[in-house]
Amino acid sequence: MPPTRKDSVLIQTPGLGPTRRATLLPQPQNHDRAISVLNNAIQTLTLVNGLVPLELGKGVLSSIAGILGIVKNTFANQGDFQELAEQCQMIGLVVWRATSGKSENQISPSIQRALSDLKSSVEGIKNAVEEKTQKNVGSKVFHVTVNQETIVKWRNELNRFMALFNTELNISANLKLDELLTSFQDFRATVTLNVQTDIQVPDELPARPQIFVGRDDLVRSTMESLLTHRDVALIGPGGMGKSSVARAVLNDETLAAKFQQRRFFVRFDDMDPAQITFGTFLDRIARALGFNTLANTHNLITKALSTSETLLILDNAETFLDAAVDAGRIADAIDGFGARPNVAILLTTRTTVLPPNLKWVRLRVPALEESPACDAFTMFYTPAIEHSSLIKLLSAVDFHPLSINLLAQAAVQNEWSSQDLIDAWDRQRTLLLESGDGKIQSVAVTIETSLNSPSVLKLGATVRQLLQIIAFLPQGVSKQRLTAIFPGVQDIESCADVLCKHSLAYLNGDFITLLAPIRLYISKHHNTNISSNPLLKRVQLYYQAHCGEEEIVRQDDINIEHVLAHWVTDPIAMSSVLSLIRDFLYTLLDCRPRPVSLRPVINALDPEKSITSVSCMGFFRAFPLDPQRVNALVGKGLSLFAISTLMRWIGQISEAEETLAEARALLLEAGRSGRSQLLFSDWGVAMIYTEQGNYLAAENLYKSALKRCTDRFRPNRDFEALFKFGLSSVDMARGKSGTSKQSLQALPVIKKMEDPNVLVICWYMAGLAELNDGNLDQAEKYFLEAQAVVVEEAIESFSTTLIGLAEITDRRGNYTESKALRARALALIQTMPDKTVAYASEGTSILAAYLAMEGNIERARELIIPAVANTAKNLSGRAVKATYLAGCIELIAGDFDKAAEYFRENIDDCISVSQFAFHARSERALGEIGVVKKDLKVAKAHFEAASELCKSMGVPRDGMYREHGCYLLGETFDGWKLYQEDHAMFRT
Repeated sequence: MPPTRKDSVLIQTPGLGPTRRATLLPQPQNHDRAISVLNNAIQTLTLVNGLVPLELGKGVLSSIAGILGIVKNTFANQGDFQELAEQCQMIGLVVWRATSGKSENQISPSIQRALSDLKSSVEGIKNAVEEKTQKNVGSKVFHVTVNQETIVKWRNELNRFMALFNTELNISANLKLDELLTSFQDFRATVTLNVQTDIQVPDELPARPQIFVGRDDLVRSTMESLLTHRDVALIGPGGMGKSSVARAVLNDETLAAKFQQRRFFVRFDDMDPAQITFGTFLDRIARALGFNTLANTHNLITKALSTSETLLILDNAETFLDAAVDAGRIADAIDGFGARPNVAILLTTRTTVLPPNLKWVRLRVPALEESPACDAFTMFYTPAIEHSSLIKLLSAVDFHPLSINLLAQAAVQNEWSSQDLIDAWDRQRTLLLESGDGKIQSVAVTIETSLNSPSVLKLGATVRQLLQIIAFLPQGVSKQRLTAIFPGVQDIESCADVLCKHSLAYLNGDFITLLAPIRLYISKHHNTNISSNPLLKRVQLYYQAHCGEEEIVRQDDINIEHVLAHWVTDPIAMSSVLSLIRDFLYTLLDCRPRPVSLRPVINALDPEKSITSVSCMGFFRAFPLDPQRVNALVGKGLSLFAISTLMRWIGQISEAEETLAEARALLLEAGRSGRSQLLFSDWGVAMIYTEQGNYLAAENLYKSALKRCTDRFRPNRDFEALFKFGLSSVDMARGKSGTSKQSLQALPVIKKMEDPNVLVICWYMAGLAELNDGNLDQAEKYFLEAQAVVVEEAIESFSTTLIGLAEITDRRGNYTESKALRARALALIQTMPDKTVAYASEGTSILAAYLAMEGNIERARELIIPAVANTAKNLSGRAVKATYLAGCIELIAGDFDKAAEYFRENIDDCISVSQFAFHARSERALGEIGVVKKDLKVAKAHFEAASELCKSMGVPRDGMYREHGCYLLGETFDGWKLYQEDHAMFRT
């Protein structure tokens, strides 16, 4: 059968391509450390490059960074390069120190001689590294190593440079790396070099608590440690007010003056330890810093934290310190963040087990003293109460801050006298003791007291059921959608209100949620059988109806994931919920791509337990592959395939390959049904390869799948047509003509999908093929067919057809009409409510580049800068287009240095997400800049890299630009053409 509508999303969703072998091999224990050292060195060299006034120095530092980049991305034994990387970082800092504050003509001849000597050594090392990797360019995986002897030889060569600086120039190359690095970071903080902070939009910081007593000494001790860059852990039981202390510290004037805008507060109280993985942990921090999920999140966070004095507060740290998986990796990451001299970390946690490699200042958060406890109570409860009675009551709750608050709220809401309050406490405590709890737990007693107060009891069982649901859902329940989620449930809004009034729940944005201690208590004592809660079925039905809708998924993604993970373990619902999981994952990919924790849940499912009823089991087991088991196997396989696609999208390449292998094994086990779906998965992966420019890999996969499809006893004609459609896309990208006919052969199959967005692609690809062949009338006909399929509100599809039609009118010389068409497309895109959606940035970037080509540079820059900022937070195969086009705009404007900066950034991003096509285009662009600057050696190196990438893609060197006209460089840039003609200037 052809793929369903939910599966067809893959056509529109480019992926990240094949992984390098190094990411698949077992990694040594110091792998993360090695990658961190390499990243730090590359970052330092890149930043110093921007400060060095001498072109010779810039070129040398760029070459060193390039060497380390190759090591990081292609070498299997990165751990052997740690000392070399630190040596390179030191060289960069020494060069900075030698040239800082000087103009180019102020650089002494001795410095230039030393740099020239360094250049000779670096070029030799670079040539050796490139020779090692050259034969692997274009392979699906890389596996390169260099022996220790060679690495030592390279280090000795670089040592000559350090010695020269030390003796000839009287620059202390014997300074420690940390000392130079600290000096450099202080300098960068002074000149606000790092522009990345300008584009970050961190989470809004929480305010200081309005009611906050008895903690002055604790706040002072915490601040003193943080101000001297000592990492602090606030440790204590739930409800002690650790988060309130952290908020008070965060908003202290002295600390705010030191760290200014570099204060970050990361909440983990809405997550369960079972949900936490290394990816979700990093994702939460990245979002607090102002970034959405993207490739190399760990490196991004490290880079962001390194820019200046930074305070990082991780609230409810026990959530990730006690994570079911990846706890060790998370602890290592925290160690790495805290090891930086400019970063101070503050944890709030219930656990005493902390990351091991930092010198923590452990501060216990005790219960309140008697006097502040009384003050805290009477701030809420104003009626007169005898002091001795109050002391007796509060001592019964151990002066526990949360319990004091809850008791006061219960008394106020129920208008209790002091005696009524004491009597209520005594009754509830006695009941719990008789239930066998033994030792009194003040939080438990206080919560139960509130739940048994008259204002709560009068609402019946629903209020407890709602509290259980709020505790079950990590984000809580949307207040605005309460009646939509629980239709027909009487007094549901009153139940929510009373829970908030009793401080059992609180409003966080639009979500009614719980403090962590209350959530934990309810989960332990009231949610042992959450499946029996009648409100859970309504939550399941609500998310079942909406898990494919972007607006709901964007708001409730964590809740939906949690509900589906719980629901899919129900044997009766397993197969249907697996289908919902796929809907959710593809929608998440479109609107809020991030790591998910569903993979282990799905892998743990037992297809043998998937049944429609217990009475059917004996009948089905008479057959080798019973229908229910087959459905479950296929469902598991397709769900894991969806996860692998999402992983590719956010740059988790090795994990994507592993998950894809698991998916394929399950589909093969499912027999004929699974093999059919396996063909679909091959088609999806090949589409991803096509999007990234890995055309040869895509072609091989299409042909292999097509052969399997046609060799079957009953060939699947639908799949056959789809594979030929995919091959036509590859052929068109590789410069072959006449591919539109083959594209349209898939039209009947695609029409059966009943998805207009997929049908648009079929017509559009046919139109693009005709456009590339120069058949403008036929191209226009197909673009109009595409446009007729969708309404204008389908912004991505409709605006894409407008851009295609504008390209035709450009070639006809009707520039007024083409400008109008593009203006209409831009107006449509700017109505998109979420500017972080991939197409919002992609489409804006394309139209900005056309504006630059029309001469409107300022407007183009206005559009491209936020687009680049958004794509930096959501790096993916499509996102790399923005930085490339930003470089093209600066080329048109004549700012070659800025253009080169964008193109180099684009190359780094392309390497991260395995995007071949734009990598090649950026290499060619840098080559053209080299020609303009008369640096023919640099130009030739970039042209050679572009040429090798073309070979890897299977694209002729003159056929890199087969899509939008704005990707082309101007005709004045003829270096690439001359290089292909083997011009004499490139022979030296």
